[in-house]
Amino acid sequence: MEPNSLPLEKELEPIFTKQLPPFPDNIKDLCVKIAPILAIIGVVFGVLGTGLGVLFSPFAWFSGSVLYGIGIIFLLIMLILNALAIPGLFNQKMEGWKYMYYAQLVNIVYHLCTGTWISGLIGAFIGFWILFQIREKYS
Repeated sequence: MEPNSLPLEKELEPIFTKQLPPFPDNIKDLCVKIAPILAIIGVVFGVLGTGLGVLFSPFAWFSGSVLYGIGIIFLLIMLILNALAIPGLFNQKMEGWKYMYYAQLVNIVYHLCTGTWISGLIGAFIGFWILFQIREKYS
C-alpha cells in the first residue's frame, strides 16, 4: 500500500504534520515504546467494558437507544483493531500503525453513535496528532 492511501490520510496528514508543532524525537520514541503497552491495557479494559455493554445492550435496544447498540458494535470493531495492532506496535511495523489509524477512525463513528461527539472529536484530534507524529518510526 502506498503512502497516503488510507481513508482520509491524505487530508489529515498535512494538518497533523505541518500545521501543528512537531513532537521532539524523545517524545516520539517514548510514544512508540509505550504504544503496545497502552494497546494491551486498552484491549483488556475494552473486553471488560464491552462485555458489560453487551450484557446490558438488550435493555438499551428496548429503551429505544438503538444507537447505543450500534455503538457497541463499533466498540467491538475498535477492540479487534487494537488487538490486531499489538504485534505490529511491538515490532514497529507499519501494519500496527495502520490498525491504530483504522481504530481511530472507528472511534469517531462510535462517539457519533453514542452522542459523545465533542469528546470524540477532542480524542480524535489528540489521537491523530500522536499517530501522525510517530508514523515515521514504523516501517
